[in-house]
Amino acid sequence: MKQDKIKTLTWAGLMCAIVVVTTMFAAIPIPGVQGAYANAGDAAVYASAHLLGWPWGVAAAAIGSMLADLLLGSALYAPATFVIKGVMALLAVKLAGKVKAMIPRFLICGGVMVLGYFLYECIIYGATTAVISIPANLMQAVAGALLGAIITKGIDTIS
Repeated sequence: MKQDKIKTLTWAGLMCAIVVVTTMFAAIPIPGVQGAYANAGDAAVYASAHLLGWPWGVAAAAIGSMLADLLLGSALYAPATFVIKGVMALLAVKLAGKVKAMIPRFLICGGVMVLGYFLYECIIYGATTAVISIPANLMQAVAGALLGAIITKGIDTIS
């Protein structure tokens, strides 16, 4: 039993690190919105949720995404990112039994991300500035859903 807990914790730490690296690797600043950036980390968020489920996959996704914000100098976004990416991962886990097709499931989660960052940016910058990041976040949502589906399909094939 103790061995299973250590194995799960190890996988959660590894997935957290993968989320950080994936998010940071392809971070593209969004012009006009200080601290905001588009990235490929959503694919790792979905992989974490798919591989580890609740609570470990959700925690790894939320913490890894937040750490990437901190390491990239976007600390203003860290609290929102923790919540938004955690909700995305949790939703991916919960929808797995209801929406079998991965791309639609991950697109729903991506919609949460777009809405979440829009609302957060409305609070910190105002609606006029928040609107600027919507196209980049939509592209991130679509790319994350596609990459996430490919990666999770690969995980299923291997395991």
